[in-house]
Amino acid sequence: MSGESFTINSLPSLAAFHKYVEDQYAEHKYITFVPPRVGPDRSLSQNAIFHAWITLYIAFRLKKRKEDVTKGEIEGTKRIIKRRFTATHPGSHVWMVHKIVNIFSGESRNEYTSSASWKRGECYMVLTWFQMVAAEDGLILESKGEFAKGQQEENGE
Repeated sequence: MSGESFTINSLPSLAAFHKYVEDQYAEHKYITFVPPRVGPDRSLSQNAIFHAWITLYIAFRLKKRKEDVTKGEIEGTKRIIKRRFTATHPGSHVWMVHKIVNIFSGESRNEYTSSASWKRGECYMVLTWFQMVAAEDGLILESKGEFAKGQQEENGE
């Protein structure tokens, strides 16, 4: 459709698309359409991509279906990924590690922050690194949503 794009979610938008098709056919007499995306165009947040990729990575590494990946495997893998990332990016400790304090005993320990608390650029760094790590292991993780938009912006697309 050479630059045109339509979201058909009402009778007026359906009519506009129909007119566009008629006009294109009248001019060219030959049109090819790719299968449409059905449903709302969802933009996955970077945090959602991170969790989806972890599940895919576990399934790939353990040679199991992603539906069979357990919560324990996910939690353990998130910690390992954060540990590996902070080992190769020491500056990330500022935002990826925080102190947990027991208010009753006064004891404290360092723990990794939730990926939901990371800023956009921080999460982008982790996703870019994780995509490379997975590729080195033989798994290609598809870019989607906010992360894909960030990559396009970085590449000047």
